[in-house]
Amino acid sequence: MTDINRLTNYAPESQDNYFDIRTERLDPIVSSAYRYQFRLDPAAFLDKNSMLLFKVNSADGNNVSKRLNCFNGALGAVKNIELQIGDNTVQRIEDVNKWATLNKLFALPVAVQEKVMSHYLKSQLKYDVAKAGGDKRSDLTGVIQPDNARSGLDWGDSDTNANAAVNSLPMHTSAASNQLVGIPLGVLCPMLAKDDFPLFLFQEYKVHLTINFEHDAAQYVNDVRNVTYSADPDTTDNMQAAQAAATISDVHLLVDYLIFPVRVIDGIKAQTQKKGGYTFNFINVETIDKTIAQTTANKSQQVDLRLNVVNQEVHYIQMVKQLPSSQYDKVCLGQRSDSVSIEEYQFNVNGVDVYTEGFIISPLESYNNTNYVLGRDLAVPKPLCVADTNTQASLLSPPDFGLLGKYKPICLDLRNGEPIIRGGGRVIGEYPIRHIYNRKPHAGASTSVLTPACPMGQPETGNLDVQYFVGVTRLVNVLAMQSGGNSVVVSDL
Repeated sequence: MTDINRLTNYAPESQDNYFDIRTERLDPIVSSAYRYQFRLDPAAFLDKNSMLLFKVNSADGNNVSKRLNCFNGALGAVKNIELQIGDNTVQRIEDVNKWATLNKLFALPVAVQEKVMSHYLKSQLKYDVAKAGGDKRSDLTGVIQPDNARSGLDWGDSDTNANAAVNSLPMHTSAASNQLVGIPLGVLCPMLAKDDFPLFLFQEYKVHLTINFEHDAAQYVNDVRNVTYSADPDTTDNMQAAQAAATISDVHLLVDYLIFPVRVIDGIKAQTQKKGGYTFNFINVETIDKTIAQTTANKSQQVDLRLNVVNQEVHYIQMVKQLPSSQYDKVCLGQRSDSVSIEEYQFNVNGVDVYTEGFIISPLESYNNTNYVLGRDLAVPKPLCVADTNTQASLLSPPDFGLLGKYKPICLDLRNGEPIIRGGGRVIGEYPIRHIYNRKPHAGASTSVLTPACPMGQPETGNLDVQYFVGVTRLVNVLAMQSGGNSVVVSDL
């Protein structure tokens, strides 16, 4: 018989909380000038919105001339990050600043970059289309340039950088006068991008998170005093700070621990007791450094770069490269990924060329390949990514403004379309991945049609410092032991 009283009882029923959030501010257990180590509490899930907090301060007593670069802000200050469980290194990413800039910052919509991430990272780069010409050689109608009025930095005159000034957030010597930077751990750790990490499975182990900061301030800090001008762009200051111009302080972790109901925790613990145990899989990032030697202008150079990721499952490859520093790097500093006007490439995986129609030549096709890896468009203005000869000749954005060809990664997507991590990439056999890269660089190029002559392209013949970020499958397997503890194994397959 139906319970009429129950059917007509409209009082709200109390529901168990799905989860609680416990937020803690952690001090480092080990610290030095650039290295900080934290110990995490293995009692809950680690949330990806947990934040690394720190301040970047002026080290030379000048409180008005320096600022975090406007391109990626304080993200450039983080050199590498490492998560350890006992003696197991679960994830370590070298040059995580460059990886996160590509995969997290500029894979976001422009509005999110400018209104959300700039609040945390203190980046502030705005762009403008010149509505009228000016009195400097590159001040032409219609060119795309940094907006000196709305950006965090005024780069001054386009050619000599004279009258440069800091518009917002100058770096002070006193940490109390500087704003706190916050970087979500989900931006720095790809293992947190998909699932929250179950720290409670590792109660018998010490869980450490180690952050190493960039010791060279010239890589991510502008100094408007460094504006000495020369006709040779290779010998000119690019408004980069001195190596020792910045210090790091007030480093903390603001950790969000997610406390789920007991039935959820017990369900995961029960999986550790089954055959094979509980497996947490994610994409780890292997960093591989290469160098492409200096070459002669207007002559083709081909190099065969080999990536030793044998017996691993690879999801993507990303190439970031840099020419020698010049005056044209004033906006992106050491966070850039330089383009060469005439370049082409092919990947050979397991002995088979990936692009059956031949080398990739079109810069827009390269842009599309980046889209495949990121899952959305690389959200930067066209001249930052595209610097082919047509773009240079059109003076869409003359090199003087520091934008042309300053962010063009080369990417390869090796996923098979399955919405999973383990089994969703391509297994590499006993032969390394080959990246065949060709370039035909030119010397500094200018047009004599205008008076004075306006530069169209920067010198491209110098050494290329290359970094590859290779996304590979990594597994953390937790198996319950008869003694009552858990066995933890970290592997790449």
